[in-house]
Amino acid sequence: MKLKVIETKETIWELPDNYFDDYDYDEEQLSDDEIASHYEEGKKLWEETTEIDISYRTTIYNPISNQYEEVSDGNKSW
Repeated sequence: MKLKVIETKETIWELPDNYFDDYDYDEEQLSDDEIASHYEEGKKLWEETTEIDISYRTTIYNPISNQYEEVSDGNKSW
């Protein structure tokens, strides 16, 4: 059976105000992605995971037709 789980995770991290003082660039020069690459060195303040969708796909044996058949929840995004 294959399960496809789509979820989002939102996390709030806190870095010390002087965190970027030892770097040779200013925080304002960094993109959001570059700033986020430092997040795990900070303190995690909050986190929430939200499940958006779970879909499944599996193959079962049908003894009447003597064949394997795919069974799913109808989600075509696979």
